[in-house]
Amino acid sequence: MDFEYSELNDDWINEFDKTENLYKDFYKDNLYYINIDFIYINRLNEIEKIKQDSILLSIPNSITRDELIGLLKRNTFDNNIKYSLMSILKYNITLEPDDIKNFLLSNDTSQYNDKFLIINRHIDTIVFEKTINMFHDLNKIIIIFFENTKEHKSCNNNTITKKINFKTNTHKKTIKRH
Repeated sequence: MDFEYSELNDDWINEFDKTENLYKDFYKDNLYYINIDFIYINRLNEIEKIKQDSILLSIPNSITRDELIGLLKRNTFDNNIKYSLMSILKYNITLEPDDIKNFLLSNDTSQYNDKFLIINRHIDTIVFEKTINMFHDLNKIIIIFFENTKEHKSCNNNTITKKINFKTNTHKKTIKRH
């Protein structure tokens, strides 16, 4: 048997790679950086200032506790005013590639908002889920600071001290059992 070996036709592989590259933005991938918004609220409950920053993550998809504490310490003061931490929010777009079309065409996106915006109750490592490449820029941490009022109270000379007195029961009864 004589077989003629011809060149392997790999056109279909090249065509597949071209098609695959068109959809690479719709695949989920790790986050290597994150955007951070710092919102400063004054004593009148008005937004005083918003600062934006972005950081490279030392561990993909997460901000470590130490990194978070460093961010909080560096941004507690603004214009020589001390602010207290009020809240830490995580906004993480966790859409599946199959849900993008429904999300974009939907008039009611409230079903997604509850999943995307999460309140962090503790200062601890914040973990993000993998996100579709085209939505990486939308993931963020929102840190809300409130103007520290303790300093202003100490400057006030009209401090009031309140005492709380507890009445004790002066008539104690002894119950005897026979």
